[in-house]
Formats: sequence, C-alpha cells, structure tokens
Amino acid sequence: MGNFIHMNFVNYAIGFLVLFASIAAADNGTVSTRKNANSAYKELDDSSTAKKSGGEIKHTDRYSQYEGKYAPKDQPQSQPQVITSIPEDFPHPVIMVIPALNSKGLSGLQVVTNNPLARAAMDGINEYLTQRRYEVKYLEGNEALDKVIQVQNSLASSDEDLAYLASLVLNADVYIKFSGSVDRRGIVTVELNAYESSTARLLGTQNSTIDSHGRMEKIDQQANLKTAAKKAMPGLESKIYAYWADDLREGNKYKVIMNIRGDYDDSQIEDVEEDIVQNVKAKFKKAKVNTMTAKTIDMVVYSDSDDVNDVYSQIRKAVKSTASTKKINITKKLIIMDVL
Repeated sequence: MGNFIHMNFVNYAIGFLVLFASIAAADNGTVSTRKNANSAYKELDDSSTAKKSGGEIKHTDRYSQYEGKYAPKDQPQSQPQVITSIPEDFPHPVIMVIPALNSKGLSGLQVVTNNPLARAAMDGINEYLTQRRYEVKYLEGNEALDKVIQVQNSLASSDEDLAYLASLVLNADVYIKFSGSVDRRGIVTVELNAYESSTARLLGTQNSTIDSHGRMEKIDQQANLKTAAKKAMPGLESKIYAYWADDLREGNKYKVIMNIRGDYDDSQIEDVEEDIVQNVKAKFKKAKVNTMTAKTIDMVVYSDSDDVNDVYSQIRKAVKSTASTKKINITKKLIIMDVL
C-alpha cells in the first residue's frame, strides 16, 4: 500500500492505509477457513451476474416451500450445492457491510465516514445490494456504536470481533468485510469476505481487479475501487446463497451467551454448565456449543420460532431446574444472559 503514498493525494493516504491494509494482512483467523471454504465450490467468473431475490429468511411455514427445492436434505452441510442462478422468489438475508480491519478499535470501523477511498469501495458493494433489494445495515452514527459498546461491556470476555458483534447488534444475517490495495501501476484489487452472523462462519470470499492504465488521480482511484467492489459481488452473492439455501432447513439461528455469575466453586461450575447444556439441547431441535469456560457458555440454538423473546423464554425454562437467570441484552439474533 505504501507504494502510492508519493502520489498526488497525500491527504487521503493515511486513511487509505488504515482501511486498505494489504490483503496478506487480513484476519489470521479467516485464512485457514477460507481454504476450506474454497474447496467446497468452484470459483465463479467475476463477470457473472446473479438474478434478483426478495424477502427475509425465516424458518416458518411461509418458507417451507423452499425446503428440498433449494436445500436438498442429502446435501452435506460442509459442501453446499453451488447456486449459479438465484431464483427471483428466494428470500434475502439482511446484510451488513464493514471494512476488514486487524484493529479491534471502534474508531477503525468508522474510517469510511472520513475516507473517500474506503467509502468508494463500500458504495460499490452497497449499490449492488440495493439494486437487488437487499436490506443493508451500516455501523455508522453514535447510536449504532453505543449499542455495540453496550453489548461488548455485557460480555464476560471482550475478545469478540467487533464486526461480528456489530452484525448481531444490528440484526444482520450476513456481514461482508472488504479490503483492497492499489499498486504503483494503478492495478486496483478488492477482496470481499462474507460471514454468517450467528456463528461467524466464513461463507465465501471473492476477489476482483481493475487496471487503471496508469491513471492515479484521486477521482480515478475512487471510481475504480467502486467498480472493482461491485464487480466482485455476483460471485460472492452466489456463494452466500450456496450456504444460505443449505441452512434454510435447519431453522432460525440464535447466538446465546451465558455469563456465569453465581457463587460456584470449580466442581460446581462444571456440573452446572453440563446440566445447562444438556437441558438446552433437549429443548431445541439443534444446539451447538462454541466455547465453554468457567465464566461463559457460548452456543448457537436452532429454532422454528422467529421470535427471539420466545426463544429466550424456552432457554429460561430449560435452565430453571439448575440455576436462576437474568436477561442482559436481546436483539433479533443475540441473547445475552447471566446465570446466577
């Protein structure tokens, strides 16, 4: 990235470096996952296009018609069926778009507000999504940031990726991270990575390049960044739906974080956590533990209900025989509660 600092847009270079760090410096946690994801489907042509779709996914009778049609039950979850043509009546996920940053600071997430180059790439993604009638979420404005901070402060551990937390707080089903670079020849490269919000699972990655043919003026770079980002979207959209269709039959996913606040000794904590997990698994059609420590149970539950308060009530009933609970924070896809 430092290759273009000597160009005639010094005012934008610092902000550009903050956002568009080298693709090789992208989140370490996504590298191995990306390799696994890439083996699950063949790379799509950057110039391919995808058809329009509409609506929000909810695993209710309204969407039962899609089971079997787009999500065959004999299709392994680790290798979803590639969808090269998205049906017009297929439900949309809600999508959040955010820069890919190594920094966990919230100030980094706000860089697009003041950086024209970052804004150009983001605009290319958003333009593609809005043209296809997606609901798009943004982490901009004090109110949205305050909500993320509130959720982060309510967690026993604050190590969660803020982009991941933001997608849950803003009720997004999928979040897209973007990064990019410009070399001294004017070759613009943009990388997009899509994740499922409840589990932070990588759904797909897509790259795109544009040759500026030596045009290095600020306005040219902004236009090329926007074009490159928009060019990468059809391939990424198809990869998102390859997983989305396969997940449709599983039900609505809810991220559940239980903070262990009660006065338990080490042996008691182990017994309490074991009972809680077993009872929750018995209550729902599917439940998966992500991590479990002496302070936290982090899991995802799958339910036919599209009402998060109903899901919370079911969890309370499941835990009631073991411990008392306290509701801390609830959004459309996230439940944070204390176990007392």
